[in-house]
Amino acid sequence: MKMRRVVKLIPLIMLVSVLTACGMMPAVDDVFVDQKEDYKRAHELPSLEIPPGLSGGVIKDEYDGGTKSTLPASTASAVVETTPLNDNQPKAELMGSGVDSHLLVRDSLRNAWRKTIGVLEEQGYDIDDKNRQTGQIYLNIAEGDSSNSMLSSLSFWKKVDTDVYVLVLKSVENGVQVSVLDEEKNRVDNNVSTEILADLLTQLAQ
Repeated sequence: MKMRRVVKLIPLIMLVSVLTACGMMPAVDDVFVDQKEDYKRAHELPSLEIPPGLSGGVIKDEYDGGTKSTLPASTASAVVETTPLNDNQPKAELMGSGVDSHLLVRDSLRNAWRKTIGVLEEQGYDIDDKNRQTGQIYLNIAEGDSSNSMLSSLSFWKKVDTDVYVLVLKSVENGVQVSVLDEEKNRVDNNVSTEILADLLTQLAQ
């Protein structure tokens, strides 16, 4: 009989224990602090100022297959200076005299290379080889020929001796310098070199 009473009392004791434990837990207000008033009094932080040393730093520029280089970081106070183009200057001009004769083409090296190849092909020059990396164009010129195309004496039924001339395109301060060299890469001044420069000047100056 006593055993049954004890069994009946066990659930009651457990319920009282649970209620007691719940009463000991902190109130909701103690767990979640009300910060409404603090939020109303909050204000926006001032803008961050960049130290002068950082604004004049450099940015790493790296790409696959290339080398690391540095580029100046742009700043609000930076001023970009540009040199205005002079419309009165010709696109191409014959400079120097004698063995120093050369063309000055006022254009980028890429455009000057493309235009020079086009003129040579249009004029009928025999381009034996060309190297864009070194800026060199090899021409086969018939010996003793100073005609328009330099190859009028060539024909498929007879053998004609030819000389090799090298056109060299090099970037300079004002554009691209075009010089005529012989096969040994020496500067030359003869009827052939004069004719080549004249043919190029006529077309590139337009």
